Amino acid sequence: MESQSDSPELIAVEVAPEFQEILDRFPLPHGVQDADCNQEEIAQALGTTVNTVAKWIRQDGLPVAQQGGNGKAYVLRLSHCYAWRKGREAEADLRSNHNKQQVAAMQASFLGLDIDNPQAAMSPAQRRETAMADIAWSKAAHMRRQLVPLADVLELQESIFQIVREGLKAMPDLLEREINLKPEHVAAVVRVCDDVLNKMAERVEEEELAERDVPDVEVQDRWVI
Repeated sequence: MESQSDSPELIAVEVAPEFQEILDRFPLPHGVQDADCNQEEIAQALGTTVNTVAKWIRQDGLPVAQQGGNGKAYVLRLSHCYAWRKGREAEADLRSNHNKQQVAAMQASFLGLDIDNPQAAMSPAQRRETAMADIAWSKAAHMRRQLVPLADVLELQESIFQIVREGLKAMPDLLEREINLKPEHVAAVVRVCDDVLNKMAERVEEEELAERDVPDVEVQDRWVI
């Protein structure tokens, strides 16, 4: 390998502070010495074409160590061109990742998902595959009686609540006849039973069962005393 002392001297180049930060961030790979190159050499070093290098110089701000033109070749510092290219790639990656996050956030808002929900970052195809897998699992669980439709659970719950309601409403009269309760005692039993029914209605309303994706259970009409 050519030693540092055998390397040709580089021409003097002024470097702006903001570009020096890019040079510090993206140094040449280990074992690669700096060099002043022409456009063809830079194209080979960066794996592109001379036309692309010329476009970068003309339109995109590729740093030039020495201006060319009128038969005079451009001089391009290898470390400067390498750092400039890596900096542009890093900036493009940052912009792309930011845009993807914002697109995911927008899609999540349309679907009513929290941005922290893993599904929020999924592509439409991934979300569709997840939904199909969930449907298949739900069908299998339903066949094994491990999953019961919410409507069936609500129907059973309503019938049990109705038994409890009718029993509590009838309790004061039954106790009056069975054990000869005095009127003031019957009134106390009525108050206790009504309080139980009201608390049950409030608890059901807290769970907002009436707004689930099942037929309206009419919680308020059935339970409010």
